[in-house]
Order: sequence, then structure tokens, then C-alpha cells
Amino acid sequence: MPLTPRQRELFGALLRDFEAEGFEKFTIESATKRYRCSKSTIYGIGSTRDEIISRVLVSYFKELARRTTPQLNKVSSYRAALEDYFTAITVALSPASPQFMFDLAHEPVARKIYDLNTQKAYQIISDLLERGVAAGEFSVESIPFASRLIQRSLEDIQQGVYVDTLPTTEAYHALGQIILNGLKL
Repeated sequence: MPLTPRQRELFGALLRDFEAEGFEKFTIESATKRYRCSKSTIYGIGSTRDEIISRVLVSYFKELARRTTPQLNKVSSYRAALEDYFTAITVALSPASPQFMFDLAHEPVARKIYDLNTQKAYQIISDLLERGVAAGEFSVESIPFASRLIQRSLEDIQQGVYVDTLPTTEAYHALGQIILNGLKL
């Protein structure tokens, strides 16, 4: 069902506030007070807390994908496309607060959506790697091994494994630099 103008306004506010503050403490009751709206307005977005969070996050990741996914038919250099992809992810995630990234990794409803989007990112990176090897731009001893290593690294970043050493939003860029440049002196 399409959202009313007030619900679209509320949806945009939720999206901005989730990204800035996270959503662990989000409740329908607190939202009615904060956004000065009725429960029926909120229930138009979703009938439960998890449905509301899910709908907002699906929208968030659709926009993220729109802004970051390379046009493979327009790629002239797979190395450049891969570097651009990691840069685009870093830029797109830069407004995301540490709490938002934490909540994505730890809230069950969010984790499912984040898992799906991490898998899509892995597919894009793997595809660029395979095409780059075929075009002679990359030299990889084992594409399946490199792909699985990248997949594991993406999953670890998503789950916040490295957050004590590097913010999640910067970890994607660091991974891209390691993939593209290796470890140099």
C-alpha cells in the first residue's frame, strides 16, 4: 500500500535518524512522541517494530546499491571499476553512525537484510575479479580462493569483527586497497 504524504515524511525522518543514531532503542511508542504522530501513521509503514525497521533498511540498501553498483556493460577497466566500487561503498556509508553499523550487525531483522546486501556486494566484487582476470588486468593464482577470502572479509566487516581497529565504514575501503594493491613496502 502506498504511503501517505505524512507517512513518507515520517519514513524519511526514520531513515535519517536510524542512520545517525541507530535503531536499537526504536519503539513505536517512542516514535509517536518523537515524531508527533499517531500510531496509525506509523502502522502504515509497518505493523510491527521489525517490519518498520525492515522496510526502512530495505529502502536504505536499495539506495546504497543504486549509488554503488557498477554498470558492467560500461566498464573499460575492471581494476578501476573495482576501485570505484570500494570508494563508492565508503562514500555511501560515510554518513552512517557507528551505532547504526553496530545495529545492522546485531539486530536480527537488520542482520538478515545486511547479510543479503553483503552477499550482493560479494557477487559484484567476484564478477569484477573474474572479468579482470579474463581481461589480463589481474593475476590471481586461484580465483575461487581469492573470492572466498574476499567473501569472508566482507562478512567479518559486516559483523563488526574489525571495529576495534577500524570503523566499519572505513574497513571496506581498506579491504579494497589490500585487494587492489596487496601489501607493499
